[in-house]
Amino acid sequence: MKEIICKNLCVSFPIINKFFLLNKKKVTKKKLSNFTVKALDCVNITIKKGDRVGLLGRNGSGKSTFLRSLAGVYIPDSGILTINSPVESLFELNVGTDEDATGYENIPLLMASRQIEMSKYDEVVKDIEDFTELGDALNRPLRTYSQGMKLRIAFAIATFKQNNQILLMDEVINVGDKQFRKKSDNRIKKMMNKAGSLVLASHSAAILKTHCSRGIIFEEGKIIFDGSINEAINYEI
Repeated sequence: MKEIICKNLCVSFPIINKFFLLNKKKVTKKKLSNFTVKALDCVNITIKKGDRVGLLGRNGSGKSTFLRSLAGVYIPDSGILTINSPVESLFELNVGTDEDATGYENIPLLMASRQIEMSKYDEVVKDIEDFTELGDALNRPLRTYSQGMKLRIAFAIATFKQNNQILLMDEVINVGDKQFRKKSDNRIKKMMNKAGSLVLASHSAAILKTHCSRGIIFEEGKIIFDGSINEAINYEI
C-alpha cells in the first residue's frame, strides 16, 4: 500500500527584507520569486506501508520542511501530496500549552492538539503521573517549570498513542537526565516498532542504521539520492 505520494511537491518561504518593505508596491508577480526561497523543489517520492525511511542532508537542505509538509504544518505551493494513513509527528511538542495553567490543566489542551479523545482523559493522566515522575509539580503553573519538565509532559502525551500508521520524527528526542532518557528511549523505540511507516530525519548515522532501511538525501530542496540506508550514509560522506 502506498501511504505517502508526492508529485512535484514545492514549498517556498518569503524573504522579507528592508528593500522589499520599501518597494513592495513596485514588485511585480514575476519579480516576487526574487523574494522567496524554495525549501522543496519539485520533490517526487512514494513511501509504502512498512518503509523505514531516513532523511539525510545538511542543515537547510529540506529535510525538516519535508517532514512538516507531511504533518500539515506547511502547505505546498504546488504539486500533489497524498497521504493515505493517519500521521503522528514527534516535533513541535509544546504547541497548545498555556503557561499560566497547571500541568494538570494543560493535559486536555495537549490532548486536543494531538487529537486524543477526551474519553481517554483518565488514562492519559495516569500515564503522565507514572511516566513523567513530576509529582506535586503537576499542580503548579507551567511557567514555574524548567524546559525539561515542560518537555516531559508534552513528550508523554505525544507518545501516548503508539499504534500510528505513519510516524514522523525530526531527530530522536532526548528528555531529562540519563535515567529518564533511558525510559523515554524505550518508549520511542516501542512507538517506532508499532508504526506502519517511519520517516526520520537525523544527523546520526548510528540512529539511522538502527531504525531505517531506506535513505533519502536532500540538497537545496531536491532529492539527490534514494536507496538503501547504508548507501545513503556512504554517499553523504
